[in-house]
Amino acid sequence: MSRITSFLLIASAILVAASSIQAQTAARGQCRALLRPLLLQREPDRTQLNQVRAICTAESDAGDPVATYQLSFFHLGLDGWDTETATVLIESAARSGVPEAQYWLAWQYDEGPLLPDDPALALEWYELAAENDHPLALFRLAEAYAGGELGLEVDSGRATLLRAHAKRCADQTS
Repeated sequence: MSRITSFLLIASAILVAASSIQAQTAARGQCRALLRPLLLQREPDRTQLNQVRAICTAESDAGDPVATYQLSFFHLGLDGWDTETATVLIESAARSGVPEAQYWLAWQYDEGPLLPDDPALALEWYELAAENDHPLALFRLAEAYAGGELGLEVDSGRATLLRAHAKRCADQTS
């Protein structure tokens, strides 16, 4: 095989790989964008739901933790009710650093009906979500420091700092 033929084969393989990576990158994030309007509808179209669910599943299977979190909504009433499956998906996304999933777990361990009341776990997840600048987690931690909740000592200075940080984060997202 000549050097030119070898070069062309290698160049062709690189172009195919780059094209595949580009297609995967372009497809990432469609789940969230397509699911969001359906969540606001009282009765979303079944065909649209199935199409978006397929996209979310594909993105989740490809390793996108945000899509994994979004996929959980199908199990929390959007297309049936299976809290065990939803919780597994949410925990997977949370462990992968998705702030919304981290906050959801914290909220459920703190106040929600789907997970057992566990202030220590709630605090752990709130802190992780706060590290990722989740405004609601920051606000909740501020309240916990102000009131000595979730096993924390009252620390009004820390509460004030967290409230200010939460406000900055909320302003950036709006």
